[in-house]
Amino acid sequence: MHNTNPTNTDLKNRSHSSPSSRRESPATNWMKIAIIGGTGHLGEGLSIRWAQKNEIIIGSRKPEKAVEAAERYLSEMKSLGCDTSKVEIRGMGNQDASNVADLIVLAVPYKHVFKTLESIYSELENKILVTPIVPMKKVGDHFEYTPPKQGSAALAIQESVPDSTKVVSVYHNIPSCKLKDTSCDLGYDAVICADDDEAKQMIIDLTKEMNCLRPLYGGPLAVSNTVESITPLLLNLAIMNNLKDLGVNFS
Repeated sequence: MHNTNPTNTDLKNRSHSSPSSRRESPATNWMKIAIIGGTGHLGEGLSIRWAQKNEIIIGSRKPEKAVEAAERYLSEMKSLGCDTSKVEIRGMGNQDASNVADLIVLAVPYKHVFKTLESIYSELENKILVTPIVPMKKVGDHFEYTPPKQGSAALAIQESVPDSTKVVSVYHNIPSCKLKDTSCDLGYDAVICADDDEAKQMIIDLTKEMNCLRPLYGGPLAVSNTVESITPLLLNLAIMNNLKDLGVNFS
């Protein structure tokens, strides 16, 4: 039985009493990862990339929508030639998904972020919360970064969760339509911003598990605004130059 409020040390050293339910990778022990708002493209990509070595729980305001998405992701994995005999992807309401998870990814549109956090607040105690959230708006034919008064979505989210929650900012600039293709080595970098060293290392390890992204530590959560603002730049470059699936590679 999983402890639903593990410490970061517990996450790094997790063991399971049932050998049949135990799977390990070189990077991390098998984990339960909830992707809140996981019915979109990013949720699909992360689910497919992580599902070989972790249990994935798709969260949605409408549980039936999450169940449908989980079934679709499994079907997509089979069509890609993945061995799904030991894959576990299931759907739940946001609160239930957050409750059973070891780690939570917040993948909802920015306008829904704080209402969603309020609904799962008690489930966030002593857990890692991953935010790929970018506040932006379309103005005419281009996008503009529109950070809140705190300076970034990551800092605003940190203010809205329990003190024991470890917030990590990452995966803002990854083209989600490519992420789900397990045959594709994207060659992109995933910049990680975090204040907690153990949470940072957990996300570095999970990113390496995807076998398509290079994790790079970008600094504390306070510099997340720089990383978030790259997303509208990439969208504008794509629009203005007839490009698609742009990402970032630092070399």
